[in-house]
Amino acid sequence: MKWLKDMLSDAKAVLLAPFTNILCGGGILLLFGSFVDYNKVNGLSLQGNVHWTMLASGLALVGAGGVLFFLTQKMPETHSTLDYVKGVAIKRGELTIFIKTGEIQAIQETTRNSAIVLPANTTFVDDCAADRRTAMGAFFTERFPEEIGGLPALLKEVLDGKGIRPVEGGQYAPGTTVLLPDRFAKPARVVVTASTTRTPGVGIVSTPHIICNYVEEILRITADQRVDTIHVPILGSGHGGVERGMALMFLLLAMLHFSKLYHHIHKVHIVVHPKDVNGLNESKELRQILAL
Repeated sequence: MKWLKDMLSDAKAVLLAPFTNILCGGGILLLFGSFVDYNKVNGLSLQGNVHWTMLASGLALVGAGGVLFFLTQKMPETHSTLDYVKGVAIKRGELTIFIKTGEIQAIQETTRNSAIVLPANTTFVDDCAADRRTAMGAFFTERFPEEIGGLPALLKEVLDGKGIRPVEGGQYAPGTTVLLPDRFAKPARVVVTASTTRTPGVGIVSTPHIICNYVEEILRITADQRVDTIHVPILGSGHGGVERGMALMFLLLAMLHFSKLYHHIHKVHIVVHPKDVNGLNESKELRQILAL
């Protein structure tokens, strides 16, 4: 584990620092002593003859201390990046998570055993369905433009059909997730999940906790649908306000965790929008993502 390696490296540096000082200090004392004599009458006095053995020992200690100092200095860390264009794979047992640039509406080569995840807010009255700048809008305007106008009514019908009711103020619980009817499966199933809350006076917000909630719900509702592959954007990082690197990290951790409870998912494709690549590589969470 990378964090343990870094901790041991820091501990090693702390231990070696005084040892380096002792070597150099002892060497300097020996160098000084090689030019000095001592007797009870005159005490310390400079001499004409050099104590060569002491001089050589002093030089050796100073040299060893200097070499050890330079060897134990931390080299500046290079700014690592992930190659999202080529793709990054994280494998744990039967699960493989792929992180790659793309657009959710352009996903190809799907089957009936795959699902595409789209975001909604906790009202499920989503005016983003007509906004191509959002994952929901880009997907529906590209694939189902004729369904956009009736989408709020459709979502309510699906929620009511599953016996899912609002918890308060017309809001559903964060992470509430539904499968759209079969007519949307062309061929992949379409999953809509409440990855953000929508509150008057506050607006649209997401949190790491909500990210974990929706991941668990996605895996739960697909468990009996013969779905083994999921395509999902980095939900919660757009209008939700979670920094993209943090949203990706929690999405990864949640997938790794809940896949141990729900074993039907074998592949997860995390779709990174091309405009988000630079922000992800500059995020503080990149180091943790690389360590996975």
